[in-house]
Amino acid sequence: MKIKVIQQIIDRLRNKNQEQLNLCKDNFVAWHSNSKYARIHLASHISISGKNNKIIFIGEKPRKIKGLNIRIKGNDNVVIIEEPNFSRSNIIINGNSNTFSLKKTIKIVDGANFFVENGSQVLIDENCELGNGDLHVVANGNYKNQHKLVIGKNCHIAKNAIIRTSDGESLINPETKLSTSEPQDVIINDHCWITSRCTILKGSVLPKNTIVGANSLVNKKFEKENTLIGGSPAKILKENVHWVSGGYGKNMELHFGKTKQEITFDVEKFILENHNLNLKNLYKK
Repeated sequence: MKIKVIQQIIDRLRNKNQEQLNLCKDNFVAWHSNSKYARIHLASHISISGKNNKIIFIGEKPRKIKGLNIRIKGNDNVVIIEEPNFSRSNIIINGNSNTFSLKKTIKIVDGANFFVENGSQVLIDENCELGNGDLHVVANGNYKNQHKLVIGKNCHIAKNAIIRTSDGESLINPETKLSTSEPQDVIINDHCWITSRCTILKGSVLPKNTIVGANSLVNKKFEKENTLIGGSPAKILKENVHWVSGGYGKNMELHFGKTKQEITFDVEKFILENHNLNLKNLYKK
């Protein structure tokens, strides 16, 4: 009996060192592949305080998960991530009955911070490009209503974006002392491009194929598809616009192929004309 107890302690220590998990009763962390669940080795850190929380990674085969911290404080929360690919990212969940769902992304999710609280849902569809550095997503509900933040397929969200379903603080009725700043859903439909340093506030809706210009603030529902919006607050700047992923050169190459005639550039002539330096003198012994 004594040997059995010692062996159980050793097994627990091994599991703690191997998986770096801090799990309470009834919580579940696993990798799902081919209709089966498997224990996984985690290079990231997961901390759970509560009961009946589920964290599931989905992919072809279990592998190490790097660059992602997950912290849950509450009960009945669900995190589902397909083909995890992260760097310097965090998922912070507070409260009960929250949902975070992320399908396979086309690039690594770098420097993203997701905060999900009080019965909210964050639902991100497949083939999105998220952030490339300093993406800040806040989803907040309340004790009555479950609010959600939805990002559709093939969306591109550039650096330094902020997306929120709630205000940072609460406005209150001075007589009742109750908050009047109810959170609202944020819906970003398929194939939207949110450029650098944009802020998307509660109640915002972006139709399919919307482009949001840099440094814009979106705070309302838009209805027309294929538009360029921008400004603070954002308004429609141009209609009947379309976009594809990749820069100008890549797009031209896809349509016309690589050009046979290469661009020539005389480096020595450029430096001589613009900086009055003759490189030929460097070659002299």
